[in-house]
Amino acid sequence: MMSDLGLVFWKEWKEIVLERTGGAGSFRPLILVAVLGIYMPYRMGPQRFFSAPQLLIYSFFAAVVITAVISDSFAGERERNTLETLLASRLSDRAILFGKIVASIAYGWLVSMLCIVAGVITVNAANWQGHVLIYQDWASWLVLLLGPPLVGGVVATAGVLVSLHATTVRQAQQTLMVAVMVVVVGTVFGASMLPTSWSIWFTRILTTWSTTWLVLAAAGVVLVIDLVLLLAGMARFQRSRLILD
Repeated sequence: MMSDLGLVFWKEWKEIVLERTGGAGSFRPLILVAVLGIYMPYRMGPQRFFSAPQLLIYSFFAAVVITAVISDSFAGERERNTLETLLASRLSDRAILFGKIVASIAYGWLVSMLCIVAGVITVNAANWQGHVLIYQDWASWLVLLLGPPLVGGVVATAGVLVSLHATTVRQAQQTLMVAVMVVVVGTVFGASMLPTSWSIWFTRILTTWSTTWLVLAAAGVVLVIDLVLLLAGMARFQRSRLILD
């Protein structure tokens, strides 16, 4: 299982780095690192940059990066007429599914980490006072380590579900973007329409819990969402049906 997963991961990784972000698109990660890793940290300064809430930006950024590549996972194979060959191989269903998801999450995590590392260097270079500035609280480190893979995992697992039965990559990208927008807008409007008792309860949690516990609680919720979407993907991954499609 692990060796098969490794083979799929390496195949996907090479395609993501060399093909899906190749050509003119190969400069996009560098542009994003320049903006989110140099310009924004320079404008933020140490106090804002080295805080858990600001790190959430990079967690959502990882999800955006994953959105650009996960739609190609199965729809791209279908367009390139390589899906049948992949499904006819000895690789197990879980190895194929997990390998594609993990490769996308790893790509989003890598780009977000590059932005954060560039940001740390930029802030230290612009505000050097004889000692290295770094994250000091546990909440920031938890967001740094858990945020990108967990938030990116939601988009990766949802994107695989969409890509499994999309005819083209463009169709998968459009469907995924619409789904993300619906979730974001629904969350914003849903939060404003909560009953007063619920709003008071959430406000009490936000004001009484420590930042570390809030991060852990949010990570737990996102992890549950990841697992639900992953199980849904495993249930919908039917090799015989995909070959017929």
